Amino acid sequence: MIFSRKSYPELISLHIPKTAGTSFRTVLKSVYGEDQVAMFNIEVNGMIRMNDRSYQEKDLPKVRVIHGHFVYDSLRKKFELPEDHKLITWVRDPVKRVISNFYYLESRIIELLDEQRNNLDILSKLQRTLIEFARAEINRNRQVKFLSGSHLEDYDFVGISEFFDQEVSRLSAVLKWKGVPEIPHHNKTPERATHLSNEIVEEIQALNAEDTQLYNSALQIRKDLMNA
Repeated sequence: MIFSRKSYPELISLHIPKTAGTSFRTVLKSVYGEDQVAMFNIEVNGMIRMNDRSYQEKDLPKVRVIHGHFVYDSLRKKFELPEDHKLITWVRDPVKRVISNFYYLESRIIELLDEQRNNLDILSKLQRTLIEFARAEINRNRQVKFLSGSHLEDYDFVGISEFFDQEVSRLSAVLKWKGVPEIPHHNKTPERATHLSNEIVEEIQALNAEDTQLYNSALQIRKDLMNA
């Protein structure tokens, strides 16, 4: 594939769910421009969506940044990537990420059903508990699954969501941005999600042992870079 003048995309941002992706997308748009950041998802069934619409093209869009939910290995197999692209992602404490994911999805279901207005009684009959959600294989070690086919060392930047403000500043130096952009914050986990028993927290941690190892490795890489 031949790219004209500049390789597209120049930045690939792999967004693992509930790792400050919405806030980070706002940062990207403020740096690269609203029309130069595409929300690019490869869904579980293989369907490709760009900016919430089906995407049928054979080549990646000619924008400076693609940001979204996709397994990097799947992206690499479906599209020819420019050799000089930058690759970044964010990781988060696995227990906090699972809890945040559960409560976010619960809030979306409540919003979409709008049971009171639609005179429905579905949620109470079908809703899973947090620990039932966490035990499902699809919800375990999702960070490792998203990074399948790659290693932390393959990334130009691996951010830690818990240090979001500091990490955006660090990334601005890595990518040579002109200054540090304003830091937004979106989709925070409800406060009630923090009041959980030790047993539940410990089980979620055990269910995500691979993610815990990944997260600890990312923390160590960050520590080494900051102490260099």
